[in-house]
Formats: sequence, C-alpha cells, structure tokens
Amino acid sequence: MKPRRAFLLLLGFAAALPFAFAQRATLADALKAAVLRADETRVYAMLAPDVAALDDMLTADCLYVHSNGLAQTKAQFLEALRTGAMKYTAIRYTGAPVVRLYGSESAVLTGTTQIEVALPDGRTPKLTLVITALYVVKDGRWQLASYQSTNAPTAAPPAPAK
Repeated sequence: MKPRRAFLLLLGFAAALPFAFAQRATLADALKAAVLRADETRVYAMLAPDVAALDDMLTADCLYVHSNGLAQTKAQFLEALRTGAMKYTAIRYTGAPVVRLYGSESAVLTGTTQIEVALPDGRTPKLTLVITALYVVKDGRWQLASYQSTNAPTAAPPAPAK
C-alpha cells in the first residue's frame, strides 16, 4: 500500500473513531435509562401496591433481602404486599441512583433510599437504606433479579488515626 493511501485510510479511521465511541456511549446511556425506568416503575408498583405489575417486574427466582436480614422469595415478597403484612408508604432516593452495566443484559443499581413502612402492629418505621439491585433482561424487558438493603450509617466514620 502506498504511503499516501495508507495515511488517508488511517485518517479516515481516526475521523470515524469519535462517532463509534459516541454511538457506544449513546447505547450505554439508553440501557442505563431503561434500568432507571424499570426501577422507578417497581417503586411505584410497591407503593400502590400493584402485586400483578410487580409479578411481571421480578424474575421467577428473585430474592428480596430486607435491611433486617429477612430474605424473601418472589412469592413470599408478593404475598407480604398482597396481605398488607408489609405496606410501603414512601420510597425516595436521596440522590440519583447509579447504574453499572455488565454487558447489555445485566446491570447493578446502587443508591440510598428513605423508606417508610406501615407494619401490621401499627409501627411505621422510617429508614434510610443503602441498596443494591440486580436487573437482568428476561423476556425482552428489564426485571429485578435480586435486591438487598442495609441500614445506612448514621454518622460519618471516625478519621483514621495518624
């Protein structure tokens, strides 16, 4: 290949490179936005509570782990919502949740939420939780496969000793 032709070919590739990265970033942004929409829809369904909608939003083997350590299968979690054993009255993110993609069909969403729950004994705990949610694409849509929350720290950790 002649040097001028090789240079022009290389120049063409270099010029196309930003467009390739832009397209890739756009796809990643679209996937992250879809995960955020799926999570927002899940939150609204939990507040309703719309058990039928949640049934479609959770994978068949979904595991839902509460901040107190209670681990529920999909069926157990939906039954608790259906019977009122657990009624979410507020779920709010304290900041924008972060979505990390692992390929185009799995994503981890993390964030901090403030929730209020009405319990059958009349208590209404208000909790600040750090959450991790695993979303996967099943049947052509994002579904929650696993969820875990833990109580957020109540104070800043002490500074390390010198």
